[in-house]
Amino acid sequence: MDIVIKGNLGTDPELKFTKNNKAFVSFSLAYTPRVKQGEVWIDGETIWFRAVQWGEKSEILMDNLFKGDSVLIQGSWKPSTYTTKEGVEKTGLELNVTEIGKIIKAGARAPKQTEAAPW
Repeated sequence: MDIVIKGNLGTDPELKFTKNNKAFVSFSLAYTPRVKQGEVWIDGETIWFRAVQWGEKSEILMDNLFKGDSVLIQGSWKPSTYTTKEGVEKTGLELNVTEIGKIIKAGARAPKQTEAAPW
């Protein structure tokens, strides 16, 4: 089942390779729900996800997304096992990214072209 999440990258994407030399990139994603109370927006508790992008797209993602960027992600959940710093094995959910897009925030401007007009 595909889901869509809007959030912010909590870390720069990190490129890694499996033992079979398959590229993937992993990063943390923060989602903070907001509710409007009267005229004021109130942030809820931030939820953190581990996200993984596989294959060629992972290398493109490395060059274009950075910690703090707002993104819209489509993907699916997969159980994931990890070991804590204390050596305790735990199971969590990992977001397998199929599509990702950067959200351009209001007030952000595209870089200006430095080339002169041809006329």
